[in-house]
Amino acid sequence: MIKPTLALIVAVVVLAKIVSTSAENILFLQTLSSKSHHIWNKQIIDRLYDNGHNLTILSFFEEKSIPGKTFLVAADFMGKIMAEYSDWDYTAEVDPFINIKQMYDYYSLASRIISEENAFLELLKYPKTFRFDLIVHDFTMGQFLLGLVEYFGNPPLVSVTAFNIPSYAITLADAPLMTTYMPHYTAEFTNRMTFIERVKNTLFWAFDIFYRSQVYMRGENSLSRKIFGQETTSLNAIEKRSDLILVNCDFSMDYYQPLPPNVIPVAGLHVFRKEDISPVIKQFIARANKGVILLSFGTIFATEMLGEQVNKAIMDVFRGMSDYGFIWKHGDPASLGVMPPNVLVLPWVPQAAVLSNQRTRLLISHGGLLSLQEASWYGVPVVAVPFFVDQQSNADKLERTGVGAKLLPKDINEENLRKSILKVVENESYRTNMKLRSQRFRSQPEHPLDRAIFWIEKVIENKGLGYLRSPGHDMSLVVLYGLDMIGVVLLVLLLVYSLLRKCAAKVSGQKSTKPSKSKKE
Repeated sequence: MIKPTLALIVAVVVLAKIVSTSAENILFLQTLSSKSHHIWNKQIIDRLYDNGHNLTILSFFEEKSIPGKTFLVAADFMGKIMAEYSDWDYTAEVDPFINIKQMYDYYSLASRIISEENAFLELLKYPKTFRFDLIVHDFTMGQFLLGLVEYFGNPPLVSVTAFNIPSYAITLADAPLMTTYMPHYTAEFTNRMTFIERVKNTLFWAFDIFYRSQVYMRGENSLSRKIFGQETTSLNAIEKRSDLILVNCDFSMDYYQPLPPNVIPVAGLHVFRKEDISPVIKQFIARANKGVILLSFGTIFATEMLGEQVNKAIMDVFRGMSDYGFIWKHGDPASLGVMPPNVLVLPWVPQAAVLSNQRTRLLISHGGLLSLQEASWYGVPVVAVPFFVDQQSNADKLERTGVGAKLLPKDINEENLRKSILKVVENESYRTNMKLRSQRFRSQPEHPLDRAIFWIEKVIENKGLGYLRSPGHDMSLVVLYGLDMIGVVLLVLLLVYSLLRKCAAKVSGQKSTKPSKSKKE
């Protein structure tokens, strides 16, 4: 039997071991000022903190720093971004090539603004000797921030994104690109494309890769070297050091794409977050005769941006469907005037909590991926009104799988909106199909957040997961694609062909010079 004193010593040693292996310093670099993306990242941040890690977080949303969780906040960042887009026409349809260019131009603008923020400048005041055991980077954008990896002595790097599988994930992970069955996020194609669609899809991918490498990343490298010095390693090389890449996809509802072992799908990790739902909302949901319909266009876009005429049409539709209760996320409720009793307008809605209620019949959404994942998890069909980036393709997927309908922003009027709503809520097949989608989405061996944290902590524990990274990152294009082997084979064939020709020519020459035998008389 172990004596109490010995047991105490053992307990202290074990506790010390736990503390020494769990209280690592983590730098978490958020890059997108969208509140929905912040909510997604926050689930990872909070769980890492709960597990005993110390975090320094570059953020865009005010949170109070506490021991073990330090926030460096770039306040009103979204206001500075949107000021550059004051004349934007949100209802215009955008060509895929323009969509790609606008996205990277937006990223470049955001990087320039971040680099001038006090929050980032405060981070640069940390001594280079400060020990970070891990850097987590939201690789959706803000690639210039990767200069901090080298600045802090090259700790392991984990790249995360709430943006499905970005097209440039193939660069980070050396993942195979098959344009014949992998639709670009700007394309309205399925993974069964016609010849013309395959040609267009290949052109979209080619333009994306070209514009990112030759325009966007050149700008990011220039900005990085301006901040960290001209000798700073290329960001193209640093991003390929990612030991782990967490992507927000789930193949129960996303198109097939082959992924390397260090690319981990974690879609839905934000769904089970704790959200308070007010008594006002609870009572409103309970009173609705046929259930409630939620209208929310996410955290970047808002319905007030569509103008007074469209907002009036929306209100007229809601007022005329009195059997349903409508919860409307709107940044300026007072501008809508007096509300009918079946409409509740709020500047912020706990969306996941409302969608989890069994009386929620429909989500009218902008087609943002995070909102659609929440609706899919809880089995709520959708009417999607897509505006930009991946929202168009997200809306197309809903229609093709029979779990929702699409309504283009330019087509929003009282008649079209009412038809779209009734089409989905009065046809039970949409709800049945979404319940099946929900079942497939939920059928996982562990919660996606648990999976994300497991792999992040595995990177910390092993000081990197280099054995999962593709060896292709260290190969030249000649070696990677076997061009040297092909060259040798062609050379051998050429030599054999030359020898055979020489032999044939020699034999032919001998036959032509050999005297012919005269016939016997």
